[in-house]
Amino acid sequence: MKVAKALNEITLYDIYKAVECVKGSLFHFHENPNPKCYVGKNIHKALDGSLADIQNAFEEKLKSITIKNIAEKI
Repeated sequence: MKVAKALNEITLYDIYKAVECVKGSLFHFHENPNPKCYVGKNIHKALDGSLADIQNAFEEKLKSITIKNIAEKI
């Protein structure tokens, strides 16, 4: 098998995006919560920003790890 890039140029983020294991965002919960529910009507306001920050941090970490890094550990 031959890869198109050097192993130090392929990141876990590249693989994460290529295999499309996550559509959109990592975190999903009810898109249309009941507005009469105290938790439901506030859940997006309470969590959306934090979950976006977590996803961004996750993706940045994936960008910092190359296939070469993994191969060296094997």
